[in-house]
Amino acid sequence: MNTDSRSFLIDVEPVRRQWDAWRQSRKRGERIPESLWQGAAELARAFGAGRVCRALGVGYHALKERALGPGESGRSDAKPTAFIELPAPAPMVRSECLIELEDGRGAKMTLRLAAGSGNEVLALAQAFWRRQP
Repeated sequence: MNTDSRSFLIDVEPVRRQWDAWRQSRKRGERIPESLWQGAAELARAFGAGRVCRALGVGYHALKERALGPGESGRSDAKPTAFIELPAPAPMVRSECLIELEDGRGAKMTLRLAAGSGNEVLALAQAFWRRQP
């Protein structure tokens, strides 16, 4: 056993005992105390969330979020922008477009569209997928 593993076992054992004691005495529906999360988060910062969640039997994502701390979880506290206006893309000039559809029964449909004639594609595709055999 390397020194990193030995250090991990020494550090995780008291926290694991606290979690086990809480699990045995908790009431149904009771939230996990913040003090237990803090101990687990400290271990996760030192040894990694995956290793700690396996040792303690806790959820990886919950532990990782707590280990990262506020402002580091990738979530922004800033108010999200409600609307962003994007400029309309410039029209593309194409000579022809080929669309091939195939269903699970082997039926195939090929559409060859001339430039500028793409308005009916959605309706044709929906009709192909909805048809009766």
